[in-house]
Amino acid sequence: MDPLSVLRDYTIRGDLEGIRIVGEDIHFGEDYKFPSNIETAYRSKQGSLYTLECLVFFLKNAHLKHTEYMQQARAHKFQKLQTVIYTDRKPLLDYLEGKISTTDAIELVAPAGPHAPPEKPIKRHWDEADHVEEYRPEDPILGFYDNNNNNNSNKRIRIDTEDGDMVGSEIDPNITEMVPQIDLIRAKERPLKDRETLLECPNKNFQSVLTIANKRDDDRRRSEDQQRKEHDRSNLNTPTKNHYGNTEERRFWKNHLGADTPDLGTYPTPSYTGQRDFMKTNTALGSQRAQVPGTPRASFGGKVKPEGTPIILVPSAFQTLLNIYNARDFLEDGVYVAPDVKAKQMAKKPECVTIQRKIGREKAPVAYEIRDKPSALAPSDWERVVSVFVLGKEWQFKDWPFKDHVEIFSKIMGFYLRFEDDSLESVKTVKQWNVKIISISKHKRHQDKTAALDIWDKLDRFLRSQRCSLVF
Repeated sequence: MDPLSVLRDYTIRGDLEGIRIVGEDIHFGEDYKFPSNIETAYRSKQGSLYTLECLVFFLKNAHLKHTEYMQQARAHKFQKLQTVIYTDRKPLLDYLEGKISTTDAIELVAPAGPHAPPEKPIKRHWDEADHVEEYRPEDPILGFYDNNNNNNSNKRIRIDTEDGDMVGSEIDPNITEMVPQIDLIRAKERPLKDRETLLECPNKNFQSVLTIANKRDDDRRRSEDQQRKEHDRSNLNTPTKNHYGNTEERRFWKNHLGADTPDLGTYPTPSYTGQRDFMKTNTALGSQRAQVPGTPRASFGGKVKPEGTPIILVPSAFQTLLNIYNARDFLEDGVYVAPDVKAKQMAKKPECVTIQRKIGREKAPVAYEIRDKPSALAPSDWERVVSVFVLGKEWQFKDWPFKDHVEIFSKIMGFYLRFEDDSLESVKTVKQWNVKIISISKHKRHQDKTAALDIWDKLDRFLRSQRCSLVF
């Protein structure tokens, strides 16, 4: 029996008093005796095998704290006594006391000690005349050796045992050690990968997948916009149907209305001649309107489509998470900086900040204006306001050209920026509005870009639903 099993058996029985150190040996009652420095089958996490003397000393001092145990080990009468490391204390004690049946730290070793079975005698017969090596795959044990001696490369050795004969090549006839059996090798095998580890993806970044998805959305939106523009252009350029019956009727109406009068697409009647002055007046007014520079084109419904740079309104208050000081860093670069820190870096407060929206776009950036004074906006500027960051206070919307919150957030995308660990009382009022709440961390700055990307994604979806004519 190996010394580790004997020690475990005595520990489970509570017979530690029967273990005595006599000279260089350790006696287990009258049954077993082992050298004190013999290595056991229990391997430390540092790689070495614990000696029997180390484990006996540990068991007799297991009730002490680890620091006191180390002091006792240094004061031991034997010099250089091996000690049990702290991480091995609990699993080793659980195994020796029988709380667990086995552990991965136990090495499979051949039986040792006074009761070990005797080895079978081995006889070797050399035959130098025969240069053919024989191999029997059914042999239970086969030794393999390095072929470093050319003089012995053609020698054959027959190993006779009590179970049968075995033949194998050998270089050094003094070598008698055999390779362990395959069962011992398999017992030490550990799986490197299993089903769960294959599903894990360390050091993987799926940002490219998100980029591809956003790119497809942008391409689809541009395709829809292009088709809509082509459809509108085709409706404008398609000539109306001419209802003049023949050339004589055409000549008649040209003589009455003038040679430069276009086909009006109406059924001609004599009463229509009274509209000559009205048509000429409208034609003149239309030519004058087309010559005025900067006048936006009117749609079929008569509503003027806004043109220019989109505007995002931020609070003018200083005690807020986002204002005109730090809006550029957060919305353009995806990095949140406290407003008071940015205010100290600026000489004076800017009236307007123009940012280049790059987050979530693969092609050229798009310009946005950041403003914090709604009272300074002209009526044409309000047509370009696409988003607002709210404070959660009613007075923020005073003197706005809307009748209530429903109209405001149906035409303008609302956001509320907060820290993720703030109380829910701060968003009690905001939850009653059609506003998107964006939460950021106070300390994890690597999460800021995700929050900024979420803002731009929600704004893009809102503007597409509104069929906004601005470039966003």
